[in-house]
Amino acid sequence: MDDARFEQMVARLEQESLAAPRSYQLKVALLALLGLGVLALIVGIAGLGLLILAGLALAVLLSGGKALILLVKFGKLLLLAVPLWLLVRSAFKALFLRLPAPQGLALQRRDAPELFAAIDRMRRQMKGPRFHQVLITDEVNAAVVQRPLLGLIGFPRNYLILGLPLLESLSPEEALAVVAHEYGHLAGSHSRFAAFIYRLRLSWANIQALGQQWQGWSGRLLQRIVDWYAPYFNAYTFVLARANEYQADRASAELVGAEVAARALKRVNLAAPQYQAFMQDTLAGIRHAPVPPEDLARRWAETARQTPPEATSHQWLQSALQRQSQAQDTHPVLSLRLQALPGEAQRLEELPPPPERSAADVWLGETGPALRQRLGLQWCEQVGTAWAERHAELAEQAKRLAELSLLEAPDREQHLTLLQLRRELEPETDAVAAYAAFNAQYPDDSVGLFLEGVSRLKRDDEQGLALLERAIVLDEAAILPACESACNFFGARNDAERAKSWAQRWHARQAFEQGRERERDELDPRHELRPAGLDAEALERVRGLLQRHGQGVERAYLARRVLPTDPTLPTYVLGLQLGLWARLRKRQQAIVDALARDEWPDHTIICVLQDRYKPLRKKLAAVPGARLI
Repeated sequence: MDDARFEQMVARLEQESLAAPRSYQLKVALLALLGLGVLALIVGIAGLGLLILAGLALAVLLSGGKALILLVKFGKLLLLAVPLWLLVRSAFKALFLRLPAPQGLALQRRDAPELFAAIDRMRRQMKGPRFHQVLITDEVNAAVVQRPLLGLIGFPRNYLILGLPLLESLSPEEALAVVAHEYGHLAGSHSRFAAFIYRLRLSWANIQALGQQWQGWSGRLLQRIVDWYAPYFNAYTFVLARANEYQADRASAELVGAEVAARALKRVNLAAPQYQAFMQDTLAGIRHAPVPPEDLARRWAETARQTPPEATSHQWLQSALQRQSQAQDTHPVLSLRLQALPGEAQRLEELPPPPERSAADVWLGETGPALRQRLGLQWCEQVGTAWAERHAELAEQAKRLAELSLLEAPDREQHLTLLQLRRELEPETDAVAAYAAFNAQYPDDSVGLFLEGVSRLKRDDEQGLALLERAIVLDEAAILPACESACNFFGARNDAERAKSWAQRWHARQAFEQGRERERDELDPRHELRPAGLDAEALERVRGLLQRHGQGVERAYLARRVLPTDPTLPTYVLGLQLGLWARLRKRQQAIVDALARDEWPDHTIICVLQDRYKPLRKKLAAVPGARLI
């Protein structure tokens, strides 16, 4: 289901839920039961088939041969046992495969008594389930996660996940407001039915994720059913899920007060861009340091204690307040959440006062420094290899930049490389004039036009849009990056309509490229075939590869595939007919693998012309000049 259809359905369901809330909730409940019923039906039918086949096999064994006539008549049905078993196994995996546990540094009560005391007070007031584990992570986030013991159903374990960077930015009261919001979903602050639907949404999201791993025809059948059902379930529960967010905010406000809840919402939206700027400064050090810093968490703790300039904070808050809802975003935007809190509609643009002490200092106490050290070392280990590789790469680029800068009259390729290296190594430099000079000299270079267009948009200059459009006309490869840049430009201006228009172009192109990629990578015998059209040298190279690796090949055909999505894309098929001895020795895969290890002209699929590819024999034989052996 695409975004446009999803938005239309949600708009209709919002009206329906307002007009008849009880009827709407009943539909949601029935849809939830339908999903579970579909899986149960699949398991039941497949299980019944297995029982019948098992009974038939048992009858043959116990009858002493009297049931052999049944075996003769129905013996082929026994071949269904394997796919039926695979279907049952896939369905049970959907329900009972345990999801991976959330990752983080586990906290015990003795490690952070202040934190656990705050959690205990919250539990008593909100009357919700206990947390089985509290984890500290390196994210600017907080979350409550349920992990059912039996996969997606039954005996859930509750995890409280606290991002240390977020705790460094919030006061204890603000941090409690954030935790109370997340906890409100589990505590049933917006009715047990809504809490159940909230958890069920998470379950279906997990089932969809697991579905990507299912193999075989049975797995594909289940995946097709899930992919049909889950979007409709998400659409029907979207309205309820968004209402749940408001109700979780109210539950948070009841615990800490509306003013503190509002401060927490604002602070989270200030902490995120501040942390992003901090990480950008940290990563800028790759050029100068061969290894990453080991004390990242400690550095952030010091940065978070420093209040950003008021103008910067106002800019961050305004950006968050002007943000508009996107398709499939169950969390309402900041402005709507603040307006829903009592007494906060008139104070939307007020900056929250800086906290006297951070939640990290108060809640974690003496454990805080050790946690910062562990998370810092953990991050250092995770990024160490990539950091060192990037450092070496930047050193090579700097050397190349110095060489090109000495050239008095660089050619087109050298000039463009020089501009790209300066963009990479000197991002703070305004290069619009340099790009414009290059494009004046080479007006049909799509890369130069794209670079100038992006640079002008960063200047808030709309002339960059025309340059991006020109780059797209010259080279379709520019469509995705150009659309992304334009969408970000209008998003920063809070021009939702024009941002949406560019986003739609991006999605359309992405869908086209994904469809083309699927067609290219999967050999479909129904697709049109044409002569390969390779020059004599390329054909001679192909014959040499066949002579070297094709022992056992009786006939070989090479043809160009015509993809329905994009007939201009060069892609080929090499069809092989093997001799009797090669077939008897099961050499098919070995021959294909040996040939595939070499380099081929453009994209080539190599296949043996038997089984599902047998229909290609006549088609390839009919293509003029296709036969090589």
